[in-house]
Amino acid sequence: MAEEITLLSYLTRMLTPRIEDTATEALGYILRKSAKSREGLDDLVRSGVGEVASVAEVTTQSYREDGTRVDLIGKDEDEVERILIEAKFRAGLQPTQPVAYLNRLTGNGPTVLLFVVPEERIRPLWRDLRQRLSDADLGFAEGDGERKCVQINDTTKHLMVVSWAGLLDCMLARSREGEDWSIESDIRQLRGLAEYAESENFQPFRQRGETFGSDPESQRRDRDLRQIIDRVTDHGVNEGWLDRKGLNRALKSHGYGRYVRFPHSGAAPWFGINYDLYKESGETPLWLWFGPANADKRFHLRPLQFESICAMLKPMNADGWFPLELPKDVDLNLVVEQIVVQLRTLLDVVDSAGS
Repeated sequence: MAEEITLLSYLTRMLTPRIEDTATEALGYILRKSAKSREGLDDLVRSGVGEVASVAEVTTQSYREDGTRVDLIGKDEDEVERILIEAKFRAGLQPTQPVAYLNRLTGNGPTVLLFVVPEERIRPLWRDLRQRLSDADLGFAEGDGERKCVQINDTTKHLMVVSWAGLLDCMLARSREGEDWSIESDIRQLRGLAEYAESENFQPFRQRGETFGSDPESQRRDRDLRQIIDRVTDHGVNEGWLDRKGLNRALKSHGYGRYVRFPHSGAAPWFGINYDLYKESGETPLWLWFGPANADKRFHLRPLQFESICAMLKPMNADGWFPLELPKDVDLNLVVEQIVVQLRTLLDVVDSAGS
């Protein structure tokens, strides 16, 4: 008798360094194995888009020359691609998403591009997706329900965003209905994996109520801020407008950071977290420290450079601490992009004031 493959053994074989890949493979495995789980997927999609043909088959990662590489594809009994599933935790949108993926959808009747993401990512990702539709001059109509779902004008194509928990709960309900206990166990294991991934995942900073360094989530928030600092620094070094040669990371009493150099002027500020100044100002945990204006001290700003920055940003004190705005309610990639813009602007001000 052949050994029954459980999700646990399947994950053991398929486990990769990227948890997103692992979860996507597990989701595909369950949907391929269980007709009841596919009915749960149908239920969820139809809560936003009625009359979508039932999914009869699920295939994985299909790449095309149009730049689309879909995680999971739900096909109907005629093998028409009805649901394209993009499963995400940390990863940002690809440049071709969602437009090229919507263009890929064909066939008569409703079709859906479905993003499955952590609950905390739904709002910022939904806003980003809608903006990309607008940028591509793709008009859309809002759905009637509570789901994040739109229909592309003059088509039967839809864009929809749901949570991992929402999808897995629908699949679990159908598996219980069919008394498919092995699949129920598999779904519960995947739910646990998703919950773990969400606990490790970057979550957008809130507009209100964020308390860095003092709430129970402080350890996760500190990790998020460290990731932002490293990614912004890597971005600047890769593009050549920052230099870190000979400059190290520096964990100070007030938080993590690192020294970086503006190549043209030679100024070398410390870029990082200052929880002490956050508690004092209540505005942001991210700061640049140039030191006081000093015409002689190496790496410090010259007086004219210091005055130029002060005209744009109000320093916290005479010691040369300048706040950086921390973008709220946006994904990690957009946080990094917006902080990069702030640093580039400061660099231009320093350079234009002369060395």
